[in-house]
Amino acid sequence: MDRAALPGLASTALAVFLVVAGCTQNADIQGTPLDNGGAVGDDASTTGSSSGDDGSAGGCVDTPPPSISPSNLPSCCSDGAAHCVPTQYVPPADLKALASCSGGYCVPDPFITNPGYLPPSCKAFNGTDGVCLSVCVPQVAQYKSILTQGTCAATELCAPCVNPLTNQPSGACEFKPPTQCTDDGGASGSSSGATGDDGGSTAAQCPHQGPPVLDPSTLPACGTAAGAHCLQSALVPQKMQSQLATCPGGYCVPDVFIEAGGNFIPPTCASLDGAEGRCLNENIPQVAQQASQLPQATCQSYERCVPCYSPLDGSDTGACHLSCDPGPSKPPVLFQGCCSENNTDEGKCVPTTMVPSSEQKNLKNDTCSQQPNANLCVPTEMLAPSFKPPACTGNGFLIGQYTGVCLSKCLSFGIQGIVLAQGSCDDLHKCAPCTNPLTGQPTGAPGCP
Repeated sequence: MDRAALPGLASTALAVFLVVAGCTQNADIQGTPLDNGGAVGDDASTTGSSSGDDGSAGGCVDTPPPSISPSNLPSCCSDGAAHCVPTQYVPPADLKALASCSGGYCVPDPFITNPGYLPPSCKAFNGTDGVCLSVCVPQVAQYKSILTQGTCAATELCAPCVNPLTNQPSGACEFKPPTQCTDDGGASGSSSGATGDDGGSTAAQCPHQGPPVLDPSTLPACGTAAGAHCLQSALVPQKMQSQLATCPGGYCVPDVFIEAGGNFIPPTCASLDGAEGRCLNENIPQVAQQASQLPQATCQSYERCVPCYSPLDGSDTGACHLSCDPGPSKPPVLFQGCCSENNTDEGKCVPTTMVPSSEQKNLKNDTCSQQPNANLCVPTEMLAPSFKPPACTGNGFLIGQYTGVCLSKCLSFGIQGIVLAQGSCDDLHKCAPCTNPLTGQPTGAPGCP
């Protein structure tokens, strides 16, 4: 937009949106890659075989499964070897973990051919223990983009025994062969097999220590800046999704959060006017909107230093409460007030670096006593993202009647300010024309059609 048609006329609204709406307190941007500790389920019962009501894995069946050949059953999985087993032969505790099929559930072939089958062990994330589970198990298929194959068969992936984020059992390693139910509904006899963690593990470290929970380089890159990759939607908590940019099949998540499994403290930095802040990735939409107005400071080239508190009113931006962050250690740093009218400051002294060079001529610095050469006085109303000046009419000296918008007298109108009238504006504003009365060209004043 050409803003030089009427030289010296205040021409823009400086939308300094400093409250990072996406940085809610205790927010975990990356979320939980393995839902409730399971790479293959929403809870401990959603793996290939799971705990029954009596606490034993696998559960019991009313009708012992006969010797069945998978070849005599309908195929039910295009990505692996699995067939449709009648419902009465599938342990009730396992039903939730399996895909349904006509008259039964889609069971991987090894469990059909051998009722006592236990999944072979393997090494999952960072060399941790896991078991090989078929991609025909729905939750394994859901997370196949991040699970490794390792020593598993071609149609299997290695599911970790323990959630790397919480150090709690995933349920993947708690398989036991099904047993026949007794008259009282319990399982007769005892069964042996692989068991998972006893649940007594300590909580995940916060912040995360050690090798990356998940290597971002195994995911598609995303965003306009570096340092972020596309994490599938199922791995990002719904409450966080609105705060992240989308990418094909998921959301664009900063690498540091992926590597730490969400248990991360962003680096501390010096933000506007030296205020305490945190280094946040520019691919976060709310940071991207402010990137040109926020300093890079000591952050990475693809990050900006977001202040812990808004320099306008001292409100908490949430940038210093992400994940494990204990919060700011310094008090808010507020922009100095300026342009006093009737003992009220109508403007804020904003660092010159936040103001585009083409707009600096419209602002004053004579009332900014703190670092006057490094600050410009911006009308407070113009710092609101939704600022839109009201329309007005005026009758100016030499230019006659005109229509325009009400702009703060805190602005520098230059020599042309002599001919501008207050018009229908209040005492704190002048009516700035939308059209140059001498040339008939638009002035570019904010809020004009």
